[in-house]
Amino acid sequence: MTTLEHSIVMGGSMAGLLAAAALAPHSARVTIVDRDPLPVDGPDAFAPRRGVPQGGTVHRLLALGEARMEELLPGLREELLAAGAVPRAAREADPVLDEATPNEGAPAAADDPLGTDEHDAPDVDEPGTLWLTRPVLEGVVRRRVLALPGVEAVQGAVGGLLTSDDKRTVLGVQLRGGDAGELHGDLVVDAAGRSSRAATWVEGLGFERPRTLGTRVHVAYTSQRLRLREGAMPEGAESLGQPATGNSPFTIDLEPCGADEHILSIAGTARHQPPTDLEGLLDMVALLPERETADALDSALEGAEPVGEPSGAKAAGAHRQLWEETTDGPEGLLHVGDSAAMFTPLYGQGMTMAAVGAVALRDTLADDGADGLAARFPRLLGALLDRAWEITTSRDAQIPGAEMLVDGAVVEELPAAGSLVGASSGE
Repeated sequence: MTTLEHSIVMGGSMAGLLAAAALAPHSARVTIVDRDPLPVDGPDAFAPRRGVPQGGTVHRLLALGEARMEELLPGLREELLAAGAVPRAAREADPVLDEATPNEGAPAAADDPLGTDEHDAPDVDEPGTLWLTRPVLEGVVRRRVLALPGVEAVQGAVGGLLTSDDKRTVLGVQLRGGDAGELHGDLVVDAAGRSSRAATWVEGLGFERPRTLGTRVHVAYTSQRLRLREGAMPEGAESLGQPATGNSPFTIDLEPCGADEHILSIAGTARHQPPTDLEGLLDMVALLPERETADALDSALEGAEPVGEPSGAKAAGAHRQLWEETTDGPEGLLHVGDSAAMFTPLYGQGMTMAAVGAVALRDTLADDGADGLAARFPRLLGALLDRAWEITTSRDAQIPGAEMLVDGAVVEELPAAGSLVGASSGE
């Protein structure tokens, strides 16, 4: 049932693409705006994008995220396999996601689902069923979404919101660079992530700026794609890994990524920086105090050929804007993905919760239409985010030197999800 004439999505990364897929059945037109070109054909369709600097690192898609993406885009798994994703042969111990894995001095895996209801979150503690890279996942999803009726992409940056004369309703966006000009619509979805300026724009319209919660754990990654020699991995093992321990603040992973290649990734927290060159990464593996793991990794990496250059990425921690807490805001504007909650990347929650939010957006439009959506949807999404947020912040709190933030100021602990209203503000 079409309830909207034109929906505009700010941001063409995973959250924006999935939001567009959710909107497509309910909007005559959907326009995705991104600074990067969004190719669907040729080698560039599966190349890392400038707007996703973390695209070369290990990406984990949880089972819940995979299931929700399949709901939005039926047949997606088979297309990912055709594009080079590798099916997992069996459930394996995962150094971040598996609660049975020793993790002293490191964040523990989740005991409970990410969603608010059991049917929302089957087997969410398990990795998804595929090994794949972010560029392959995003490339296939982008191709599927831009093939949906009425969905298109334009290149440019959103420089501001267009509003009604009384500033109470958002009527589109002002573009700069690329396809500069104005885009008019009856719904704007903010999926611009960490670069979003929506909170500032909303405040400039005279509305309440949302409070924020966050953590600072200072994650830094270095990843290197490799072509291993035949038979390099131990018999029966698809991946190897070592979580951070009391002896080492670094998490090390060696995982398949398709095309007969693997990614060696080392992540440090609390300002511990991994080496940025392959020789340094291999030296760190060799010096691991856990000798059994070090020997297995050393053996697997012997004679490995690098594919391209190492890639690095950093993240301060988690960040959440409490849009659901604001009592007044402009009609016609929603916030999804990292624009609502950005999760510490160590735990593989970001893309999964973007998919959960997209399905919730699709379903609420189907059930209740677009009237009052800007007031209804933040509360719905906030409830879905609460459990995932508790998981990421409780894990972050176990990292030495972690800081908890309320409105940018350091506090002893964060307010518990479900009791956010009335929590003290730091500034």
